[in-house]
Formats: sequence, structure tokens, C-alpha cells
Amino acid sequence: MDATLARERLGTDPVKKLMIRMAAPSIVAMLMQSLYNTVDSIFVARISISSLSAITLAYPVQMFCGAISTGIGVGINSCISRSLGEGDPDKPSRAAANGLLLGLVSVLLMVVFGMTCTNWFLRLFTGDENVIHDGIIYIRTYCLLSFGAIYTQLTFSILQGSGNMVIPLVCQIVGAASVLALDPLFILVFNMGIFGAAMASGSAQIIAMSVGLYGVFVRNRKNLPVRLKGFKPDGKIIKDILVVGIPSALTQATTSVVSGIVNRIVSGYGVNAISVYGAYNRISSLGILPVFGVTRGMNPILGYSYGAKNRSRFIQTRRFGIIAALVISAVVGLLFLLIPGTLLDMVKATPEMRGIGMTAFRILALSMFISGVAIVLAQVFPPAKRSYFTMIYTILRQVGLLVPLCLLFSKLWGITGVWTGYVVTDYSAFFIVLGLNIWFNRKVMDKWETTKEEAA
Repeated sequence: MDATLARERLGTDPVKKLMIRMAAPSIVAMLMQSLYNTVDSIFVARISISSLSAITLAYPVQMFCGAISTGIGVGINSCISRSLGEGDPDKPSRAAANGLLLGLVSVLLMVVFGMTCTNWFLRLFTGDENVIHDGIIYIRTYCLLSFGAIYTQLTFSILQGSGNMVIPLVCQIVGAASVLALDPLFILVFNMGIFGAAMASGSAQIIAMSVGLYGVFVRNRKNLPVRLKGFKPDGKIIKDILVVGIPSALTQATTSVVSGIVNRIVSGYGVNAISVYGAYNRISSLGILPVFGVTRGMNPILGYSYGAKNRSRFIQTRRFGIIAALVISAVVGLLFLLIPGTLLDMVKATPEMRGIGMTAFRILALSMFISGVAIVLAQVFPPAKRSYFTMIYTILRQVGLLVPLCLLFSKLWGITGVWTGYVVTDYSAFFIVLGLNIWFNRKVMDKWETTKEEAA
């Protein structure tokens, strides 16, 4: 495999220039994904309040799907970029092919869950038959079409691991444009209701997947050729992908489970509270997902720097990522703090929703100011084969802090206590992940200075 082009991109270009070139397309791509989430909520809100509540309760299922595919994707990305940094000529191509094979397992899991567990899952959170009815339709349709979302993520990881950020951007733009066209068509024109919303989302992801696969097998062949012979299962490569990927998958799966628990806490305050929580999750993705775009731009450089033991380049990349994430999340935090009513109007909030949502959005805005930096600090570890640090941080945040604090504060202050629990959790978790980064600096990166000369 000729990996010269990828090595030049990841190992020799100035860090700031490289980060802008790699992260900017990914940020735009994730912004398009957040737009997709927000637009979906806006159109679903036009169906009924029960439909908006249904997609809120479906959110943990979507997160679980994302956890599986992102976990495999992080493993693929890390394996490719580290192999390039180590100078391995063949392993990156085989890692890509074996990662695509692992995607089939993810698809099977989602289909089985959708067909057998949806009714049981929804009844954990609500007894409202209208919400349950809409939720069953949405989740089952989503699960049957989940191969689009899964393989979109896997193709992104392959392309980004080899330093190609442009094609993932095109995928996201195509996917967002598709849902912008299909949502009103299926929901308003064809009057397909919640089924139309699910079909629009699934179809948009399949279209994006098609672009991603074209990118992997055609447009990116010179940079990272994925050959047919690479699809032979390779135990060592699969292990390498899973060693990094499983902690990342468990991290997001934990987030999915905890999101379900918080849904249950919030559901005790009625359908309107559920809808407010769902609206916040989807609109706040305008600040959260672009930050993950920053980390996607960082990760190939971090993985290469780890493989090459280049301390200076690793630190510069992390610092630039922190600054970018802080700006993005702070801007969105200000929107929630200053114009919560306008944001609620986007989802056709009822008077009851506005009564809950105005307070909720202003309190939760405080978390946005720190959440972006925390995400970057947590995502530093997977490219350096320390995914378990990210997993430890996430479990501490979600299980050790978020659930107990939301329960405790809800006993004291009702639904306002749930939002307060979020804020206290995020600030506490920030100091935890900051401490992990300091440990990583001292115990791992400080040793690189004697192993390899730092970049000038």
C-alpha cells in the first residue's frame, strides 16, 4: 500500500494548518447532522405532542446504535492512523475491510432489538398508549433501516483515519439535504405521520451511506486502497479494533442506558416534560455534534503522533481542539441562555411546554459552556490506545454522578432539580477528565521525549 500521501498529511504538515483542513469539514459535517436532528424534531412536532415524546423515548435506542458503530469506527480509525504512524504498509487496508465486516454484527443486533424488544422498552418509561404506539412505529422502522446509519459511520472512520475529511463532509451534506427534502414530503405531503418521519431519517442515512461507500472504494483508493482480499477475517486486526473500540462502545452504551434512566425520571413529570427534554437534546446537538467534529479532525493526527511518539505534535493538536470546542459550545450555550423562547418556538411548544422549557433551557445552558472542552479532553485517549480512560470518565459521569444527582435534586426541587443535576454533573466531570489528562501527560507523554526527538 502506498501510504505516502496519508503520512505527509498526518505527520509533516503544520498542526494548525492540518487541524483546520481536517477538522473544518468534519465540523461542518457534524453541524449538518445536528441540523438533521433539529429539523426532524421540528417536523415531528407538527404531527403531535405524543410523536415528539415518542422520538424522545426512542433517542436512547438511536444512541445505542451509534455506540456500536462509533465503537467499531473509533477502533478502525485508531488502527489505521497508528499503523500509518508506525509505517506498516498493509495493515491499514486490512483494518478497513475487517471493520466493515464487523458492521454486519451491529446491523443484526439492531434488527433483533427492534423486532423483539421495542414494546417492552417503551413501557419502561410511559403508560401513554399514544406515545407507545408512535414509539413502536418509529423505533422498529429505525432499526430495520439502521444499516444506513451504521455503515455511514464506518465509512467516515475509514476515510478520516487515512486523513480524508472531505468525503465525510459531502456525505453529511447529502444526508442533511435528503432529510430536509424527505421529512416534509413524507410527513406533510404524503401524510405518513411518525412512520414518515422514521422513513425520512432512515432513507437519508442510506443515501449518505451510499456516498460514503463510493468514497471508500472509489475516490479514496489512492490514499487507502480497500481490496477484496482484505475482507478475509483477521483475528489480530479484529482484536486491535475491538480493544480500542469496545471501551468506546461501552462508553456510549452507558450514555444510552443513562439517557433512558433520565427519561424515566423526567417522565414522572408528564409528557410535556419529556418533550422539553427531547427538544433540548436535539437542539443542543448544534453545539455538541460539531465538537465531535473537532475530535474527528484531531483523532487521526493524535493517532499518528502516538504511533510516531511525537509529544509536541500531540499536545499542539489537543490544545487547538480545546480552543475550537470552547468557542462552539459557548456560542450555543448563549443561545439557550438568552433566547430559550425562540428555540422552543422551533418545536411548536405548547404553553405547558414553554412553562417547563424556559427554565430548563436557561439552567442547562450553563452546562454547554464546559461540555465542549470536556468532550475533547475525553476523546484524546482512544487514538492513544487508552479508550478505557474515556470509559472510566463516562461511567463516573453518567452512573456515579448524573443519575444520583438528578434523583437527589428532583426530590428537593422537582423537575428543576433534574436540570440542576445535569449542570452539577458536567462541572464535576470536567475536573475528573482534566485530572486524567494530567496523569496521561506525566505517565505517558513525558517518556516520549527520551524515545523520539520532538518535532521542532
